[in-house]
Amino acid sequence: MNYAFSVSRGLAWRSLILVRRMPSVFLPSLIMPLFILVATSGAFRGIAQLPAFGGASYLAFVIPLATVMGAGFAGMNAGMTLARDIEGGFVDRLVASPAPRITLITGPLIAAAARSLFTTTVVLTAGLIGGVGLPGLWGTLVIYGLAIGFSAASSCWAMGVAFRARTIQAAPIMQVVVFLSVFTSVAYAPREVLTGWLHHVANLNPVTYLLEASRAAELGTLGWAELWPGVLAVVGLTAGLGAWALAGLATLGKR
Repeated sequence: MNYAFSVSRGLAWRSLILVRRMPSVFLPSLIMPLFILVATSGAFRGIAQLPAFGGASYLAFVIPLATVMGAGFAGMNAGMTLARDIEGGFVDRLVASPAPRITLITGPLIAAAARSLFTTTVVLTAGLIGGVGLPGLWGTLVIYGLAIGFSAASSCWAMGVAFRARTIQAAPIMQVVVFLSVFTSVAYAPREVLTGWLHHVANLNPVTYLLEASRAAELGTLGWAELWPGVLAVVGLTAGLGAWALAGLATLGKR
């Protein structure tokens, strides 16, 4: 167990220091959440006058979207890094070593969680600059926790794709699914004001419940009724996509 943890930690550190050598891998996960925060809070601030917003600042409303999107990018980075390692032969060497195979999943998961901590901090700091205060210790911890959970789920999805495709050319598949999962939820408006097919899809989308819990934490209205569906969504997504990643891991050496 200690050996597996040491290997996982080493793989996570290796992934994190790649940021210095290949900043193009990390910068989108930092720039995109900030772009969402600035662009949407300016373009859509007028809809915050709707009764469903309860007078809340639209900037405060979209901060959870930006943190979740940053966490999703952190997860996608884990999958893309793994795909590069498979193409470059690093994974083959690791599989041939005494290191447990599970570290190929746990290492990138740790790295994705660390990246999501950083991007969430940057987004919350940007919110402070924009005049939105922190929601208190409990609310802030919930926002961080849900972001880490979504980074884990996104990592498992992306790694599952990487294990099967074994090429960085599969990156668009990793990205499209994460984007769709976020933007077909309550990304830009509460469920009460959504109409048509988007309303029905958002009701079925687990990311809706994750975002609603994070948003309630940010707006200071978090209660058990908002928290448990968000936690359940994160646990369900991570468990289901973790099984997807593990099944992909089992295919190593079969081709």
